[in-house]
Amino acid sequence: MTIIRKLRISDKNKVKNMISFLGNDEAEKFAKKLISTSCDIFHYWLPLKLKFLAESYVLVDDNDLHGMISVIPAIGNPHKINITKLLFKKDYYDIGKHLVEFIISRFGAKGAQTFIAAVDDSHDELLKLFIDGCGFRKCASEELWRVNNIDFRTSETTVFRRFRNSDAQAAAMLFNDSLITHFKPSLLKTKNEFTDSFFAGLSDGTEFKYVLEDINLRTLAAFFSIKTYDNHNYIIDVTISNGFIPDYDVILGFARNEIQKRQKDFTMFIKSKKYIQNSENFEEYLKEKDFKCVQNQMILVKDFYKLIKQEIPTHEVILFAETGRPVFKI
Repeated sequence: MTIIRKLRISDKNKVKNMISFLGNDEAEKFAKKLISTSCDIFHYWLPLKLKFLAESYVLVDDNDLHGMISVIPAIGNPHKINITKLLFKKDYYDIGKHLVEFIISRFGAKGAQTFIAAVDDSHDELLKLFIDGCGFRKCASEELWRVNNIDFRTSETTVFRRFRNSDAQAAAMLFNDSLITHFKPSLLKTKNEFTDSFFAGLSDGTEFKYVLEDINLRTLAAFFSIKTYDNHNYIIDVTISNGFIPDYDVILGFARNEIQKRQKDFTMFIKSKKYIQNSENFEEYLKEKDFKCVQNQMILVKDFYKLIKQEIPTHEVILFAETGRPVFKI
């Protein structure tokens, strides 16, 4: 009998077998991290507003595992669900659709309003699965640029400080004001999405947040975060006020110094958000510095839920893994 159920610790070897094409070491790491971050049986029973960890579900037929999906609520907004991993045998797209539809149905019934997936723009079949098969729409895109080992300018007059929860409202206003108008309905963020929660230390990854204040206007001129999932690859995400002329060299130089305080051997990446008003100027800066774009992801959104059916066929494996994380080895 075919069912969709919670991922169990006993599923570890089955997941490893599905992704054996990655090699034994990588498959072991993937399966081990998956089990450690999404097998908390108590978390599955929490109401939606209290969820903060990833959850994973598998589609099994008798004792055979045919697919797996992982989701996590947006920090501070449990009504926004991020689909972070989707794993199924290649050409068995009906299995992928069943898993996505299961998540939409399950979490939609609990009160979720928006479902988001970030898919590499080279994965045409995955894009087709989400868009044509499950009713998602292309909303926006983000790029990831690898930073060369260059010298950045510094400034004694530009003073950054660590983010405080009291900055959350200003950070949300800064982000929302920076959005290009037609992206706002889907991408607006609330104050709670910037607030550090009590369970932040249990999340998948480590994040450091900083702000630059505009003393004259008594508001934020810039907000940026440094995030890592493996203590080697660090992603810088910068949001600048529309009325502020940024010196990206100073911002990135400060960010690199902060990383160097914690890690000597690392690779730094910059996220370019194509849906904010100063994205073209930022991209020009990245090109001038000769940084390399290593990833382009489409942000897919579904703001409602309904079930759809379709058919099955063949073998091999396809793996989709999370928004924002580099899926390559350095």
